[in-house]
Amino acid sequence: MKKLVLASFFLCAMFVKPVFAQDEVTNEELYKYAVVQETLDLFQSELSAQVTEYVEAQAPEIKNRYNALAGGEAPANDSEKSFIDGVNSMKSERTSEFTDAYKTMIKRVLGAKTYSKVKKAVANDSDAKQRYNNIIQAMHAAKEDASASAGQ
Repeated sequence: MKKLVLASFFLCAMFVKPVFAQDEVTNEELYKYAVVQETLDLFQSELSAQVTEYVEAQAPEIKNRYNALAGGEAPANDSEKSFIDGVNSMKSERTSEFTDAYKTMIKRVLGAKTYSKVKKAVANDSDAKQRYNNIIQAMHAAKEDASASAGQ
């Protein structure tokens, strides 16, 4: 009886370990996830810069009131409403374009299932989060080194 219990335990252990190993997030998956997330951050920065450039190109009376107008904190005349509509349209169009590209990137780089697995791991597993943060720091350091060596 004792041998049967031990044999059963070892058989269960052999089958359980591979299941847990499948949930493990590899450094390669974390790296690919980081590339995808850095692309998202880059898009957000680019969109913000485009909006800023667009706002700065406007007449001073509109540009100086942009934050109040965009937040709905101040009444707007027709030209200001047109300006805000233009900014919102630009944001919406660019966001839609990026969303399509972002989804395609996720599918090609990681796959939807792996993306979800890694995203959950980074959110819930402190080890995965730490490894992810290390990868992001290394990416930023490499970017800074490349910029410095390029003389920027």
